[in-house]
Amino acid sequence: MKNVPLSAKRYLYLFNGVLILLLLGVGYTWSIFVGPLEAWFGWSRTQTSLAFTLNILSFSLGVILCGMLGKRYHFERVAQFAACLLAAGFILTTRITQVWQLYITYSLLCGTAVGMMYSAIISTLPLWFRDKTGMATGILIMGYALSTTILGPVCQQLLAARGWQTTFFLLGTADLIVMGLGGFFVRLPRSKELAELPKAPESSEISAHDVTTKEMLRSPSFYFLFVYFVTQGSCGLTVINHMSPLLTSELGMTAAAAALAVSAGSLVNGFGRLACGVIFDKIGSVATARFIATSNLVILVLLYLAYRSEIAPLVVILLCFVLFFFGGDSSTIPSITRGLYGEKNFSGNYSIVSLQSLFSGIPASIAGMLQTAVGTYEYMFYLLCLCALCATAGAWGMGIRKKGNEQK
Repeated sequence: MKNVPLSAKRYLYLFNGVLILLLLGVGYTWSIFVGPLEAWFGWSRTQTSLAFTLNILSFSLGVILCGMLGKRYHFERVAQFAACLLAAGFILTTRITQVWQLYITYSLLCGTAVGMMYSAIISTLPLWFRDKTGMATGILIMGYALSTTILGPVCQQLLAARGWQTTFFLLGTADLIVMGLGGFFVRLPRSKELAELPKAPESSEISAHDVTTKEMLRSPSFYFLFVYFVTQGSCGLTVINHMSPLLTSELGMTAAAAALAVSAGSLVNGFGRLACGVIFDKIGSVATARFIATSNLVILVLLYLAYRSEIAPLVVILLCFVLFFFGGDSSTIPSITRGLYGEKNFSGNYSIVSLQSLFSGIPASIAGMLQTAVGTYEYMFYLLCLCALCATAGAWGMGIRKKGNEQK
């Protein structure tokens, strides 16, 4: 790519990142694997929900490993290692016979690999777009969300025609080829390239603040931010984990109709990532977080009322809105971290902020336990509203900073 103009090269790198994240996001189709695995092995909803929760927890481990390895090796090598690890996780899953083996192959190996690859891309490619970081981050993470829309129906057909083992094997093979080759282009701009790229606007929020990790941890805003990310993320992850079973078991939808609803939710999720990235570029970190959290709380209250009234189409629409704001939250985590605490120490700060995923997947598992215990998803909605309320409180407290360091 030596002869490709830099203005075009950065968009090629962006496209490569979107393609990788498209495959990487296949883990969010987990709900369509739940039924086949439970039918094959006789596992409970609690056991399959735990697999998803552990996968999300392992994601944080992958982000931390990426931060550590990124200091010693080029991000290209980190990305290629993650591709091999992810392929191994999917392919080894085809050989499982016990649920604890699923927790190792799908949850630990795949979750860690996804976190490493995701972090490598988010740590490098937005720096090619310092003039519109929020938009570039939103486009990248939109690819992550669109995985369910594009690959969800494909996986559903493969599951029906070939079974879950073949589906996992093909996913692992595709990941190895696409991500292994694409990893060559997951890199930081070199000094000469950085000088030639468009600069961030003078009024850029990101250029105005540069905070060390130690200073970040001493700031009151960090703890409100952390609560916001944990609980806002919990709402979306719980819906992703339980959307298909909820629609089929309690609202009478067919498996095919539920799969279509899940795909629609993924599409809306992806659009939310791009839309909120653009919003971030316009109004900044704190205002974006407050908009997302407050809107999500209102939607969840309406969702509960629609569920109690058993209005399936309205439930699907409102679930899609929850996923829209989940997408917006996901795409703005790195942007808000950059916006509040700067670019210079982003890698270290983001590795701490990303620990939110250690906790954000827990409510999804709790929802599964509640459903198993009482046979209904009603208590899941109480849990979701509580999470949304905490997220709103965190977002509105996020603007609190030490005196002399006010944030818009």
